[in-house]
Amino acid sequence: MSTFNRFVRQPLLALGVATAAASASAIPLTIPTTLLDAQSFYTFNQDTAGLMENMGISARALGNTQAMAGSNWQFMMPVTQMTLDATILPLGLNPRSGYAMGSGLLIQSGGGALSLANFGLDFKRNILTADLGTSAGIVKNFDVYSFTVDQGLHVSTKGGLTMQMNLSHMTLTSAAQVQFASALQLEEFAVAVLPLMDFGTLDVKVSPGLRFGVSDKSLVAAIPEAPTYATLGLGLLGLAFLKRRALV
Repeated sequence: MSTFNRFVRQPLLALGVATAAASASAIPLTIPTTLLDAQSFYTFNQDTAGLMENMGISARALGNTQAMAGSNWQFMMPVTQMTLDATILPLGLNPRSGYAMGSGLLIQSGGGALSLANFGLDFKRNILTADLGTSAGIVKNFDVYSFTVDQGLHVSTKGGLTMQMNLSHMTLTSAAQVQFASALQLEEFAVAVLPLMDFGTLDVKVSPGLRFGVSDKSLVAAIPEAPTYATLGLGLLGLAFLKRRALV
């Protein structure tokens, strides 16, 4: 082989190898979805919702979150950003992370409360994160639920780019179990079943339509102090006692 051919072929071979390597590796693609019709639907497991109601626990929408009509345990949270890993060989898109900034939930019991705000999905660890708020303060990007990807990312280009996926079997992390038990002042039997509770499913749907009025700013939720409920209860009991004494 002539010196000229070697001079030409070697750089081309190197370029081909580099191109193949780049094509096979994943390239992160971040998509702002604040102005797109990108929604996540969080539905509590029916058995878990019934158990929580029996324990006097409720959930309330905060910020961008909207309670779905006809249910106290289903909420819509706008997705504000998605990051996908794009590959050329083979051609594909895989989720890396997603965020619902500005959305939150307030979970209350008769003895306390906690908030979850600015939800994030980490698909490398299969963990749902949120800013956890309790009477002790706020912990950013706290690991709340582990989850299973029940239906992987499905992408369609018919009628515009649409994407959807489904997450299921959402269970509290060990650290979240401790926080839930403490903040909500749960009884021993409730603490014992926390690791077994399925907290539901999360359905993510992205459509080509536009939307307006959704904030992508971080939500800071106010948390009532833990003693508030107990103090209120004692106050009411005291008033009832004084009224009864006045009538005697």
